[in-house]
Amino acid sequence: MRWWSSLVTIGREGMRVQRVFAAPSAITRAVLAVLLATVLGRLLDDPLAGAMASVGAFICGIATLLSPLRHRVVNALGMAAAFSTMAVLGALVHGTTWLFLLLLAVAAFAAGLWWTVGVAPGIRGCLAVIGLMITADLAPDAHGGLLMAGWIAVGTGLVVVVQLLPPYGPRFAAQRRALAALYRSLAEASVTAGSTGSVRSAPFTAARQVLDLLPQFSRPAAAAMFGLLGEAERIGRALRTVRATVPATAAAGNEGALVGAAQVLGDISRTVASGREHRTPEEVWTLLDSWAAASPVRGPCDLAARLRAAEELARRSTEDRLGDVLEPHTEVPGLYAGTPAVARTARRIRAQVRPQSPIFRHAVRLAVGVVLAEVIGRSIGGWGGLGISAHGFWVALTTMLVLFPGYGHTLARGWGRAAGAVLGGLLAWVLSLPHWSPTGLAVASVLLAAASFVTLRTGQLMLNLWLTAWIVFLIHHVGGLPGPAAWARAADTVVGAALAVLIFLVWPTWSTRRLPGLLAEWLRVQDRLLPELLTGYADVGATDLAAIDELRARSRQVREQLEAAVEQSHAEPAEHRGPWSSEQLEQIRTQVSTVAGCAILLGDHLPRTPQDVVPELTELADPLHEHLAALARAAAGAEAVAPGALRSVFDSFAARSGLLPTASGGSGSAAPGRAVALSTAIVDAVEALTAIVASRRRPVAARRPEIP
Repeated sequence: MRWWSSLVTIGREGMRVQRVFAAPSAITRAVLAVLLATVLGRLLDDPLAGAMASVGAFICGIATLLSPLRHRVVNALGMAAAFSTMAVLGALVHGTTWLFLLLLAVAAFAAGLWWTVGVAPGIRGCLAVIGLMITADLAPDAHGGLLMAGWIAVGTGLVVVVQLLPPYGPRFAAQRRALAALYRSLAEASVTAGSTGSVRSAPFTAARQVLDLLPQFSRPAAAAMFGLLGEAERIGRALRTVRATVPATAAAGNEGALVGAAQVLGDISRTVASGREHRTPEEVWTLLDSWAAASPVRGPCDLAARLRAAEELARRSTEDRLGDVLEPHTEVPGLYAGTPAVARTARRIRAQVRPQSPIFRHAVRLAVGVVLAEVIGRSIGGWGGLGISAHGFWVALTTMLVLFPGYGHTLARGWGRAAGAVLGGLLAWVLSLPHWSPTGLAVASVLLAAASFVTLRTGQLMLNLWLTAWIVFLIHHVGGLPGPAAWARAADTVVGAALAVLIFLVWPTWSTRRLPGLLAEWLRVQDRLLPELLTGYADVGATDLAAIDELRARSRQVREQLEAAVEQSHAEPAEHRGPWSSEQLEQIRTQVSTVAGCAILLGDHLPRTPQDVVPELTELADPLHEHLAALARAAAGAEAVAPGALRSVFDSFAARSGLLPTASGGSGSAAPGRAVALSTAIVDAVEALTAIVASRRRPVAARRPEIP
């Protein structure tokens, strides 16, 4: 039943058409590059030149539409160099099958490792490998392959050239997009800050990563960007404080102020994204100031002040004279003047080169799968004269672009890509029935390429419908092959997609199986972080802030991996192989978020004056350390931990110290009361985690019925 439910859900996802498009200016540039390549081929009256230049422009154009993290010219130039280099290598190994397959395996493995940087860079790496397959498979000989590679390079060069055309938009476009998304997420959290809202950590990490890509020489001009990230950290902590300390009745009574804060954050997001100032109405600021002045809690006061600081930084981000105005290294420690991006990326990739890493396993699986697909594609031949004999690049291409690290994405892409290719084959066959002049073929191929660019991010179904029709017009008609050759492309796609799914099922990387290890790793980080925070309340300056920041960063990284694995596990049919059900995994994610939020607040409110000191909390450090260490071992599959042990210790501590009535009876404004309240919330969440880990699996009868 679980397998059937999974297939139905993923099948629907693969067939879904989303209303997500790239920027119109980016699509226009990509279409213009293909148009120029096609016109060049017509002017030279050379079908090969036009086709190969169009291929280079098309593939490189797709890469420019995939969530660029750098300047569009740099992004296009990097993809052009990679794709053209691969095409040249393919031409050089043409005719030497074993050398080509070896080089293909190495290139596919490298593309798989490149997934460490992100999904979009991983797809770009796979697109670059396509250049290797095209010239190695389709070239008549080595000289012809080099000629094809030359025209491919011309097409990619056209993509680079069109990136220089207006509109140019604001400077640091990729960084602005990431920061705008971060402030939008804060706006969403602000609306629900008084109840169950959660400040997500993923947008913070995305913004940090994209800022980290800036070269050192351009960082002074981007000082406001780094300052905005620092203020976003402070705003997130203020929102957590509001949620944790303002009573529910007060939060409901001040709903208008929280909505006002969301409006300010939304205006900041729009200012950063567009590079043009979006002012918040003055009455909203009046409401926020009144809210902060009337509240005895520090959170609202901090939130209003931080919003004003962020708005000022957003306004300054619309200018280009910020190098001497700000000192952003004080806003985001270790990032503004941190390790160069190239060295950091190399270090991240090296960290994945280990058998236990899912990225490493994906890279190996991709290398094996692509080579196997190439061999199978060559063995198929020309589908009875309809296709190109002795080639396998389209089967291998499909397998490479369908195989993703996760089960859900792989199957959804397999369904969508195969269905889209069949529909595209039908469209191409219908369009091939009338007679087309050379000019008509050129115009049709450009229009089909434009449709592919427009539907690139709408889903595999729509993309491959137009992509299949385009490739048929571009290669088969230009090469003089019969109209029914469209079905050869569709058949190759179906074979490649089915092979990718089969390879994943034979050699899976289940997120469900990774969850115990990720939870254990996160608990081991908390085993060090939480006792360090509690010990910090013994006296002013009693803890190492740098060590806490490092542990916080590690905690956030592992937490994001855990949350991503939980999300991916819901699509997997292997739930029975994991220790916890889907409902329990959601409960784990909730408790992990609660502990992480309380840890942030504990660190943010460490004692600054002798009145803030709570030395009694140090008594909890050792029991919490022992419990978390044991819980980490239990999560990894070792001996179970009985629920209630930590609660018993905490109750004894509360009765002996006399601090608990302050936490429960006061308004939460006093530092000792706030610290004990946060400690209580941590104990509650850890005990809830203990109960879930101890249960491992619920009885089958206790589960909710699944509806396919």
